[in-house]
Amino acid sequence: MSTFSIGAERALINGEITSASIEITDGIITKVSAQPAEISADILISEGVLTPGFIDLQINGIADINFFDADKKTLERGLTLLAQSGVTSCTPSMISAPIDELVAAIESSDCGESSSGTSLRSRHLGYHIEGPFLANSFSRAHDARYFLDPTREHLEPLLDTGRVSILTLAPERAHALDAISALREAGVVVSAGHSGATYVQMVDAVASGLSMITHLFNGMDKNVNDGIVRAASELRELTIGLIGDGIHNQSDQVLWAFEKLGERIALVTDALGPMLGDKPVNVDSGSSGGAYREDGTLAGSTLTLDKVLARTVAMGVPLSQALVSATRTPARLLGRSDLGEIKEGALADLTQFTSSGSIRTWIGGMEVGR
Repeated sequence: MSTFSIGAERALINGEITSASIEITDGIITKVSAQPAEISADILISEGVLTPGFIDLQINGIADINFFDADKKTLERGLTLLAQSGVTSCTPSMISAPIDELVAAIESSDCGESSSGTSLRSRHLGYHIEGPFLANSFSRAHDARYFLDPTREHLEPLLDTGRVSILTLAPERAHALDAISALREAGVVVSAGHSGATYVQMVDAVASGLSMITHLFNGMDKNVNDGIVRAASELRELTIGLIGDGIHNQSDQVLWAFEKLGERIALVTDALGPMLGDKPVNVDSGSSGGAYREDGTLAGSTLTLDKVLARTVAMGVPLSQALVSATRTPARLLGRSDLGEIKEGALADLTQFTSSGSIRTWIGGMEVGR
């Protein structure tokens, strides 16, 4: 049995930042208590905030890695890089492509949830399939040639992999309501995105089991009085994916979202490597981190979640609220009570976060090398 303690002058506990002492045994948090800052511990955190490990629900790649065409070894390397940035769990994402290619990509890259060997990596919580059941009028960086209606024939091959955790679709497409019901029955989180759905269509979709919105304000009508944005504000069953990087959304949109939607926001990156799907992207040579298609369409960013968090806080979002959006909220969406919080019985997935990003990370109580 291996036991050690971490003392933090500032830690995210129950959604609030406070001092804390944390005891970890065999990778599980076994005790959490208030502590004065000067208390002794095996590890003392005095800089930044000790927070649950970050969970990114929408990430297409990192560095030189594109998850769509990665094999198991390459995906594991990408997940290792994510762990080094403080992301201790994620749902690797793939965008619209022929169904058989998506299935092949899942089967060739899936490396299971947990690390093996000596290299610690971000937990693989299943895939986020963004498309191809999207609206032609909101294709953005997706190739609309691949778009389909979400019929059972098209869904079954994806479900048969057993590794789809989130699926983004346009609720206005034919057969969408039946698809949402079938996906929810299979345990898949269904999200609305790249869609022109009306508010009424969103109400019907939520009644069928839709529980998420993919990257609010992007790939949709931005009208706050109708459609998906109104649904985000009024339908409290929905968890709202938001990219708070200053590229996809500016500070006024990010601040509005956090003020109106609160703890229903799940901060994501929509980050990518050198490709998005089967097409190359061009990365902004400046400091923004934006990545664009050859025609200038925004495709994503190259920022990791710790960097997006730092930008979100710099916009004026309270630190505790921003951290909850990258930890507890996504964990709850996925039904993972063992992740996203510093509490007794949770996995000891932790990161030390400062204004410049994540500087130290533990997965299952083991520190990630950098």
